[in-house]
Amino acid sequence: MIVPLLVFQFVLLSVQVQNPGGMIPIKTLFFAVQAPIVNSASNIIDGIENIWKHYVWLKDLRTRNEELEYLVRQLEMENRSLEEIKQENIRLRGLLSMKDNFEGETIEARVIARAPTFLSNVLYINRGANDGIKIDSPVFSVDGIIGRTVFVTERQSQVQLITNPDASIGAMLEGRTPGVLSGTGESLLDLKYISNTVQIQPGDEVLSSGLDGIFPKGFLIGYIVDSQKGKEGFYTIKVKPAADLYRIEEVSVLLMDP
Repeated sequence: MIVPLLVFQFVLLSVQVQNPGGMIPIKTLFFAVQAPIVNSASNIIDGIENIWKHYVWLKDLRTRNEELEYLVRQLEMENRSLEEIKQENIRLRGLLSMKDNFEGETIEARVIARAPTFLSNVLYINRGANDGIKIDSPVFSVDGIIGRTVFVTERQSQVQLITNPDASIGAMLEGRTPGVLSGTGESLLDLKYISNTVQIQPGDEVLSSGLDGIFPKGFLIGYIVDSQKGKEGFYTIKVKPAADLYRIEEVSVLLMDP
């Protein structure tokens, strides 16, 4: 019994003996086992913390990006609005500058509606009888004649465009050769009763002759785009309107004498 007790006591004493670094063997073993675990745990915690910080940063960045995208959209809308106002002012100044070309009084109007496609040769403006407009009042854009009023209420008017199949205008070429310009329901007009002996070519201007009693003389209507000599002594002539009839937004109406 004495020998085992002595061995056990010796083991206990050896466990309590410090190594040269000041650590006892049992603690050294404990720290040796604990260190990797603590280090791994610390790395995991650091990783989670970094992931969280990265997530928060990305979320904040996404929020800022959304705010910036919204701001960009707002600025783009404002720019488009300013550009539209600028273009409208240019068109209105053009209409106002035409006043000197008319003998009578004119009034500016805005296009407020168009008929469906199959009736696209008609549009509506926001001026009517209260503004002095009557039936058959000539209507112009900055580019030339576009039509005449055919129906008038107190505050609005219906305009028959020159492309309407029922529309006809007294016309003439630059050399003062008279003819009749008729709508076809399509984008081009027909110029009739121009003799085969007249010299014409694509690009020639077609002006109002004033002989129809509605449109004043000398205003641009369109340009010749094609011509063929006919068998009956008259050309078959196609004319493109000077004005873009499908994009008009503002017009000028010539008020007729009471």
